[in-house]
Amino acid sequence: MQRRTLIAGALGLPVAAALWQFTSAPAQANYSPVCSAANNAEGQPILGAMHGDHWAFTLPGDERGHDSCVHNERAEALFFARRPGTHIYVVDLKTGKLRHKINAAEGYHFYGHGCVSGDGRYLYTTENHVADNGRGVIGVYDCYDQYRLISHMDCGGIGPHELALMPDGKHIVVAVGGIKTLPASGRKTLNPGALEPGLSYLNLAEQRVVAFIPSPDAQLSLRHLDVNTNGDVVVGGQYQGTTPSAKPLIYHHRLGGEMLALDINTELAMRNDYVASVATDDQQNVLCSFPRDNQLGLWSIPQRRLLHSWRLRDCAGAVYDAANKQFIVSSSSGQLMAARAGEDQLSPLAYLPGLRWDNHLSLIPPHLANTLG
Repeated sequence: MQRRTLIAGALGLPVAAALWQFTSAPAQANYSPVCSAANNAEGQPILGAMHGDHWAFTLPGDERGHDSCVHNERAEALFFARRPGTHIYVVDLKTGKLRHKINAAEGYHFYGHGCVSGDGRYLYTTENHVADNGRGVIGVYDCYDQYRLISHMDCGGIGPHELALMPDGKHIVVAVGGIKTLPASGRKTLNPGALEPGLSYLNLAEQRVVAFIPSPDAQLSLRHLDVNTNGDVVVGGQYQGTTPSAKPLIYHHRLGGEMLALDINTELAMRNDYVASVATDDQQNVLCSFPRDNQLGLWSIPQRRLLHSWRLRDCAGAVYDAANKQFIVSSSSGQLMAARAGEDQLSPLAYLPGLRWDNHLSLIPPHLANTLG
């Protein structure tokens, strides 16, 4: 029988808002397989895919990973090194073997995110042009030619982070953090008084920025986003000023419109103003994780109001699992949990003691799930 330990906060939090932890894997938990970077029990960086109660595959990384994505046509998972990493690992989903290791061009490093074009031909990545004093760019790679670098596109700002393909397949949207960093000075912000964060939309055929929407607050570094099939962009920020700021951290945007804040509900009691993953579902909702505050929130996009909140210690990765009508959430305690609209409690899906899931999850779609071990 699985055992759960429910840790309530010192303020007597209700059950729906408690910190879940459990010490054994649940029986017959249903979820679609996911890819993620992680650290194993020895603290070494690994990359892999989780299927049911076991790893479908794992392999070591040369550096800490950040996000991943799946190439649906080529049955490959792509794992992106965390800033200022210089590698992308391309793994065969059928064998779990490394197919390619993409090296950043000289004078560049990756920001940990990427996406694939609708026809599967191109990979787009957010990058720092270190040799050009930290200018932000989007790398374009040919997936059908050994992931050869084709070009770099200007992204309209400094510090591009997460990006996503728009539903029309002709544009990408990029969360531009506005923070200048260079490897020589580590993760120190080099432009603290001159941040210019925003959302950038690029026309892929023309390789140019068609719209740049400044962040509603110059200190709100926009970092993570997701886009639903209706073209609703939801972006989460990480506030660079004094915290807690009591300012909105999550915004909804449609191309041609204005940024609209999602309600900051006092139920969340934010202290660190830090949004990690953003994941939309097929019901016009969006889930955001707040690992520094050990919380998750689910909002209605049309109403821009909070629907549910949960507490999970150091939660970060989140992705929507349409096949099972749930969000899958990971934590640094080795847990995979399900968050479902209308349910007050999180449901355990899998548990790997000693594992530290990294910041993001990506879903392996049903037509590729059967290829896994």
